[in-house]
Formats: sequence, C-alpha cells, structure tokens
Amino acid sequence: MSQEQPAGVFASAMSYAVPDGDADSLVPQTAAEAATPAAGATKLPQFSARVDPELLRQVKIEVATRGTTLQAATAEAFRLWLSSK
Repeated sequence: MSQEQPAGVFASAMSYAVPDGDADSLVPQTAAEAATPAAGATKLPQFSARVDPELLRQVKIEVATRGTTLQAATAEAFRLWLSSK
C-alpha cells in the first residue's frame, strides 16, 4: 500500500513538525498563521524531507545535547555538504 497522499489533501492547512515531537506530532496550521512571522523574525521558505526514523532520533538527541535547534542543525548540515564539493 502506498503512503502517498492524494492531490489536494493539504490544500487548506500546512503541517509543521514540533521540534521535540516525534513523527506523529504534526500540527496543522492555516495559511494565515504560516504567513505571519513573529516580530523581528525572518520569513524563511518551508522545507520538508523524509528521513530514516533512527537517524532522526539520533539527530534529535544530539541537537538536545548541544542545546541548539533542529533548524540550526539542518542549516549547518546543508552548509557543510555544500562546502564539501
């Protein structure tokens, strides 16, 4: 059975993973909420990827250990990958 979603399933709401949550912790958010950044925050484009659950668990543990965020760790990983070319 395929896990792909039919077209238009998320047309009315976007889902965002909770930083310390697990795979089932997606919080629906309306387009209006997503378009309103917090005061002084930069509006960044959204990114989504499927990652091996065990790898994600290890990264979450390391992120918590280092006292950073998953977003910062992802940005660092992308910068390192780009500089390795």
